[in-house]
Amino acid sequence: MVWKSESWGYNGLPMAGQGVTSLPRPRQEGSLIALVGKTEQQRVSIDRNKEHLEKITRINDDVLGYNLDGKLVLMRYAQNDREFDLYTTLPFVKGVTERETGRTLLILGSNAHHIEAMQGQFSGTVWSTKEHEDLKKYGNTIRWINVGDTKEGFIGLDYNSRAKAMDGVALNYQDLKFVAETLLQFGYSPQKKLFVLQPPYIVERIEGKEFRKQGLETLADYARRDTIAGGRKK
Repeated sequence: MVWKSESWGYNGLPMAGQGVTSLPRPRQEGSLIALVGKTEQQRVSIDRNKEHLEKITRINDDVLGYNLDGKLVLMRYAQNDREFDLYTTLPFVKGVTERETGRTLLILGSNAHHIEAMQGQFSGTVWSTKEHEDLKKYGNTIRWINVGDTKEGFIGLDYNSRAKAMDGVALNYQDLKFVAETLLQFGYSPQKKLFVLQPPYIVERIEGKEFRKQGLETLADYARRDTIAGGRKK
């Protein structure tokens, strides 16, 4: 899956085999970690050799604003829902959270895809491009994006109740609730909006619209509700 985002002035997201080194790094211990790249000439890093992993203690506005140095923001695409256009100037950050443990990784100052940054950091993660086959397994994790800061903007979560466990998406309402609870613990405002999306573009899923009709709009809404009609994997 490729989230449609890019840095201003840069028109490509290099993948393996295109000048990007993405060998697994030694595991960085900690419940909240970040892949951090150095921004140069107002662009986020595209050189994985100049990026490092580090443990962080909390998610705050400074952390989420780090990508603005490299002008990494949500971009407008014709396929996106037009309602999301008001967020296009806000900082854009990718993240991933492991089910059950809550271990979370942020991607800062880098245009790395989720699967690149996850190498060596989560059990069951596989990325292989051998024989022209792009195989991706995301372990027991759920990918998400953040647009804005800890309060403004939104969290976008990919949701598909028919997906496989290693597809890296939320499979049911309990997954959405778990990520919401985890992000609240790490420092997000309870009023931060959460949208249930269907990538590769920023498009809200029908299920997400139904959840909003039932009063679920913010992290706090998802965290406090135990069950919801139609929200469990069948």
